[in-house]
Amino acid sequence: MEGKKLYYSFLHHKDPNVVDDTYYNSTEFEWSEKVEQSWQYIHKEVLALIKNNESELKPYFAKEMVNAPKKWKALSFYFWGLKMSKNAIHSCPKTISVLNQIPDLISASVSIMEPHAEIKPHYGDTDAIFRCHLGLEIPGELPECGFRVGYEDRPWQNGKLLIFNDAAYHKAWNYTDKRRVILLFDIIKPQYVHQKKWICAKVRGNILYQFIFNLIGIKPKKNILSKIFSYLLALGYYSVVFPLYRKSALLK
Repeated sequence: MEGKKLYYSFLHHKDPNVVDDTYYNSTEFEWSEKVEQSWQYIHKEVLALIKNNESELKPYFAKEMVNAPKKWKALSFYFWGLKMSKNAIHSCPKTISVLNQIPDLISASVSIMEPHAEIKPHYGDTDAIFRCHLGLEIPGELPECGFRVGYEDRPWQNGKLLIFNDAAYHKAWNYTDKRRVILLFDIIKPQYVHQKKWICAKVRGNILYQFIFNLIGIKPKKNILSKIFSYLLALGYYSVVFPLYRKSALLK
C-alpha cells in the first residue's frame, strides 16, 4: 500500500479495469462506537445550528453534479486541514469534542440533501481518505432515500456510521418530502498520514481551480495546463497558507 500512487479525481482518469474498495466496516475503527453513542448530542446541536443559520448553508459549487440548484448544501466545521465556520464550531461544542477525538481527521461538515434531490454518480476527491457519514435526520429508507458505492445500495440510518471510499464511483438520492441531514467527515488513511499536508493542499488546489472556472462560467478540463495551474494553487496552500496555521491540530 505504501508504494501505491494516490488518485486525485480532477487530475487523473480512472482505469475502468481497477476494482475499488467500496464500503468499510465501521467496527474496524476504534473511535466509531464513541461517535455513534454521541449521535443524539450531535443531532441536537446540528439541528439547532441549521435552524439558526440557514443563510450560512452553501450549495455545492459544481451545479452539474446535482439534479437541481441548491438541492445539496453544506456548512463546514473543518475543510481539508483548516477550520472554517467559527460560528458553527462554537455552536456545537459536544460535536467538536467528539470529532477532536478522531485521529487524523481533516474535514467535517453538516451535509444536507433537500427533498427530491439527487447527487449524480461521480468519483470523489482522492483515495487517501476514509469518508464517513453519520446519519442525523434520515427521512426514509431504500429505495426512496439511499446511497450507492460501486453497485451496492445502502440506506443511511439515524445514529449509524456509513464509511466508504470517496474515490469509488458513487451517488446519493433523497426522493422523500423531507430533508436528509448527516454529519460528514474525512480521515486520512494510516499509510498516508505522513503526506497529510500535501494531500490537503493538493485537494484544496484542485477544488479552488474548479471553483474559479465554475464562477466564470467555463467548464474546467483535464489537460496539462489545468494540472500545472492546480499544482501551483496546491503549492500556494502548502508553502504560504498552511504555515500561517502552524498550530492547527488538523495539519499535525
